[in-house]
Amino acid sequence: MNNNPISQKKAWYIVLISSLMGCSISSAFPQFSMTVSSVAEKTGLSESFLLATDTLKSAAIVVAMLCSGFFYKKFGARITFIIALICMALPQFVIPYTSVPALLIFWKLVQGFSSVIFPVFLLIIMDVISERQAGLATAVFNGIFYSGGGVGGTLAGFFIAKSGWLSSYFALGIIALVIGLILLFTVKDTTKDKASDAADVTADNLNEEKTSSLTLLKMPVVWLLILAFISTTFVIQAITVDLPLFSQWLGYDELASGKINTAVTIGLLAACLVSGQISDMVARRMSNKGRARILVMAVGPILIIVASLMLILLDLTSFGLFYATAFIFSFGGSWGLGTFYSILPEIFDEERLPIITGLAGGAGDMGMPLAPLLVGVVFGARGMWHLGWSVCIVISLLSILACFLLLGNKKLRAKQD
Repeated sequence: MNNNPISQKKAWYIVLISSLMGCSISSAFPQFSMTVSSVAEKTGLSESFLLATDTLKSAAIVVAMLCSGFFYKKFGARITFIIALICMALPQFVIPYTSVPALLIFWKLVQGFSSVIFPVFLLIIMDVISERQAGLATAVFNGIFYSGGGVGGTLAGFFIAKSGWLSSYFALGIIALVIGLILLFTVKDTTKDKASDAADVTADNLNEEKTSSLTLLKMPVVWLLILAFISTTFVIQAITVDLPLFSQWLGYDELASGKINTAVTIGLLAACLVSGQISDMVARRMSNKGRARILVMAVGPILIIVASLMLILLDLTSFGLFYATAFIFSFGGSWGLGTFYSILPEIFDEERLPIITGLAGGAGDMGMPLAPLLVGVVFGARGMWHLGWSVCIVISLLSILACFLLLGNKKLRAKQD
């Protein structure tokens, strides 16, 4: 960690510009959900099919995360980022005009693959930021990255009201391109030397990496980490994709739904910043930093359960009550983003860190395709939202159990300051 001799001021610039790029990548999810009726009318495709393509996009995100370690070692951060930028921006300009089902699926898969850059950003941040600020830095990155779930909905609501639904696609695509170009021209590729060392990837090297991944997957601690994280990714995706649909089901229009998304954004950013700060603070006070950060992470699924019960039991036709519930739901769902990736360096050495970051993060993201499928398609589309939010409770209970099992795992080693 902090292996590059650059100033912390520059390091924090890398954190922030990477975060803004991530925010633009994740903003397309709620924007698509808010325009699904208009897209269905224009393309002649059914709304259920369009929502199903978002599930496929989520699956592509998981695949991209799992492939991220290979792309990082093979091409370096710069080329990987260019691939991600193209995968995110190009579909924004063509999806509204795509009426062929197979082509729409293709473009949604392409856009999902833009998340290949996510673990790479994290690796760069952990490489340049000081160890004492690792939790805060990853929290800021994750918070802004995933806040696209709220920002995308808010911006979409604004542009839909002002210029029509098509303008929201063009606006988010242009924003992503602008931020991406700024990043390309202002951030030096800190992985260039690493990439050149790994440029000649032979079959033996690939087999070695595959063996390493299989070895990691045989470790109980890896699966416990995945289960501990899955409630975070599941709920964030439920917030991003399903909450706008739930809002419309309750009778709110696009503008009101956009306002609800501000609560999602605020809750997400606040949770990441608070959990990251607390994670660093508790880690400094305990000899075993890994256990300290896991204890902090366990708070998230508890808050998710509380918010899910509010979604099930309360009368949310009151805008103020719905706004508060959305905030708590987002706050609890996003809590783990400020802690999870700072746990990994406390358990795994630097050689395994690039692989485990993509592997655990990618496998943990299995919650992303499951959320819109279970909450939105299986239950929400049938008006059984209470069952959809109940799934969030079950997933959260699994994460709480995994956190407590992790606390007793011998793989967690004490690291003294």
